[in-house]
Amino acid sequence: MGHVKNFAPGKAPKKLLDPPPESFARSPPLGPSYGPFPLLLLVGKGTTLDRGFNYAPPELPGLGTVGAVPVPHPFVDHDVNEQDWRRFVHDVRLAGSLSPMNRVVAGLAPLALPGVGIIFGFFIVKGIDSVVKRNKKGPVSQLIDHWNHFFFHPRCIHVSISQGPPKDRNGNRDPAMGKDSKWRLVVTYRAYVPE
Repeated sequence: MGHVKNFAPGKAPKKLLDPPPESFARSPPLGPSYGPFPLLLLVGKGTTLDRGFNYAPPELPGLGTVGAVPVPHPFVDHDVNEQDWRRFVHDVRLAGSLSPMNRVVAGLAPLALPGVGIIFGFFIVKGIDSVVKRNKKGPVSQLIDHWNHFFFHPRCIHVSISQGPPKDRNGNRDPAMGKDSKWRLVVTYRAYVPE
């Protein structure tokens, strides 16, 4: 099984970012001071990255109004529009999905092993598929790093990915959030320091 990951590289971030998204070419507006906001979480559709995330931006806890004035979503104040977010989430799903070649390799693996029956072949395919899906975090993390560098960081936003509920400063998970192993996009405020 250890050799399988070398046969199934998936969708490389370079391919997804060639050509770069239009969002990367749009400079953040000059002048506004991007303020802090609470942690935002977007829970994935499943326990594997190929399931993707909803295109809707993560909900802001307590979003509503202050007095009679509506409080906008942090994306509005930080120059992230709907098209930017949709493209980002779409690219994350593509980076986490199995390419058609991955499926072919997984399907043909039992044929390369003489004496493997149909039932054992089925389990081998499932095992290979599982290994390939688990190894998709690398390309997804690389893609997120590109988006952070070229788009989110200049807007004082940092996006990361984690599996399961987020951990506190001590490395413990909040038991109230459950024990699911779904993937999450974690969006936080991060002061921008130009390189």
